[in-house]
Amino acid sequence: MSEFNFGPLTPYVEDENITDINYNGHQLWIDHLHKGRYCEPFDEEEFIQQFCYKIANYVNCSFNFSSPLVEAETCDLRISIVHDSIARSGHSISIRKTPAIMRLSEKQMLKEKYTTASVLAFLERAIKAHCNIMIAGLPGVGKTELVKYLTSFIPAWERVITIEDTLELRYHDIHPNKDCVAFKINAGFTYVDAIKASLRQRPNWILVSEVRSHEVVHLLESISTGTNLISTIHADDAAKIPKRILHMFPNVEIYNEVLLNSIHEALDLGIYIESRISEQGVVRTLKQIVAFDSINNQAMTTELYHVGGELADETLYPPKLIRKFKSLKPQPVRKRRIAK
Repeated sequence: MSEFNFGPLTPYVEDENITDINYNGHQLWIDHLHKGRYCEPFDEEEFIQQFCYKIANYVNCSFNFSSPLVEAETCDLRISIVHDSIARSGHSISIRKTPAIMRLSEKQMLKEKYTTASVLAFLERAIKAHCNIMIAGLPGVGKTELVKYLTSFIPAWERVITIEDTLELRYHDIHPNKDCVAFKINAGFTYVDAIKASLRQRPNWILVSEVRSHEVVHLLESISTGTNLISTIHADDAAKIPKRILHMFPNVEIYNEVLLNSIHEALDLGIYIESRISEQGVVRTLKQIVAFDSINNQAMTTELYHVGGELADETLYPPKLIRKFKSLKPQPVRKRRIAK
């Protein structure tokens, strides 16, 4: 769709600092990496009408009262349009950018106080120790970007299978020399299908863009085979991740101790990130890290880090995490300097 004419939306599409473009029928809202979320003057009703139908034609589908939804995707854009017969304020358009870049770097995270040097060193060790990690946060806080950063520590020879309905992780593009298979979900190939198929592909890691529903059952089963996992979930606290997952199980009462223990056994770490708007723009923070374990059939959650405090000493780690970290070969001390 690079040849497609975005008209008055072109400056926003081309601006690398803009992540999302949303039109609600009468207002244009922009999500900017530094400025946050703001409304731009936009009086282009005729263009919007033409744009919606051009996108529908591009993907060869109808756009009307009977077919009110249009979904289009390119290598770096995801476009969703809702007809005004459903969106009564007018045609609704959402354009999400999915570039094949890593927006997070060690230098940047330290400079912007996203987290501390000791936390970054811990996360690198966690990946090398093959920890199963779930990243929590509200929509739009940057969970996928943290996944991208963490995957940079996966060795090239370890096979990675990504499972997404929209290609956002872009592992195979960011790391072209690493062993990766990218599964894309569609109507005939579900998350469950993808997870089952991935286990026959000898993966070391499964990366799922977001855990949403019953597929979590098969995902946890894959961990029990020795496959490692990194994924994201909507939650407002890292410690709540196991219960959020439990609620996704089909036909299970709100509290099931056996399943809760199984979840704690499968997952090693939970991370919570948040973002807020300040006078300086968007401030993203890694706020919390917890470790999960099950000891004598008792689910345990240990907080290892909370923003403003220090990372817990390794002697305070739960037994499962200690075992994983001990499996690592001694690494030479790597000095980390805070960027000036």
